[in-house]
Parts: sequence; structure tokens; C-alpha cells
Amino acid sequence: MTLSRPTPSRDAYARYSGLEYLLIGDLRDLLEEEPPDNETRRWLLAVLEELLDLLPNEFEYEDQGGYLADVCEQNPNWSNMVDRLHRDHESLYFSLLELRNRISSEQSFDFIADEVKPKLSRWIEAAQRHRESEQQLVVSSYDTTFGGEG
Repeated sequence: MTLSRPTPSRDAYARYSGLEYLLIGDLRDLLEEEPPDNETRRWLLAVLEELLDLLPNEFEYEDQGGYLADVCEQNPNWSNMVDRLHRDHESLYFSLLELRNRISSEQSFDFIADEVKPKLSRWIEAAQRHRESEQQLVVSSYDTTFGGEG
């Protein structure tokens, strides 16, 4: 028997997206802390835990009715782009999980500063590019479907 979580609502998704934005802002602020110390490490772990709890819920909402189903319905030849973005969900999640695990197991603050912080910065950039790509695909589909330029 598999237990399933309740399906998130549109309001819940808006909260997830808003919270993700705030957490990524907090993460950026923490990455600017120099030099990292035990307090910074604790806060990094707390923010990463929240993001790791949040992302599956946000992705689950996006999957309701099929990930970017409207885009695929209006532009079937775009399904490869949609599939690539959908696969990115798992990659984003597991790369963040790996970074959280590195921070939690690493005792050297120099290692966190030199190795993990740049990787977290790249993760933030990848997550933002992902969201921008999703939004651009939706806008382009709308423009193409309804006669705009796309």
C-alpha cells in the first residue's frame, strides 16, 4: 500500500513558489558570509532542509495534469523541451541534497567556503535558469497559439 500526499492546491503552489524565492534569497545572503563559521553552517543546513522539503511539493503541483501539458497540447513538437525541463526537477533536487549532505558531514569551514559555496551558487543559478526556461516556454507557447510573436 502506498501512501500519497494530498495534491497541493493553486494557493499552496503560490506559497511554495514564494517560499522558494525567499529561501533562495536567504541562501544567497548566507553564501556572502565571510568567513563561514558554525553558525553559518547551521543556517545553511536549515535553509537547505526547507528547500529540500519544499521542492518535491512544488514539483508535484507542476506535474498535476501533466507537466506543462498546455504547452505540449498547443505545440506537440515542443515535447522534447518540456521533457528536458521535467527531468531537470530530479537533477535539481538531488544535486541540492548532495550539497546539503556535504555541508552536514564536513567539519572544515575552509572546505565549505572553497568547495561547497561555489557549488551552491551554481545550483541557485541553475534553479533560476530552470524557472526562467519554464516561464519562457509558456509565454512562447501562448504567443504562438494566440497569434503573438513567438
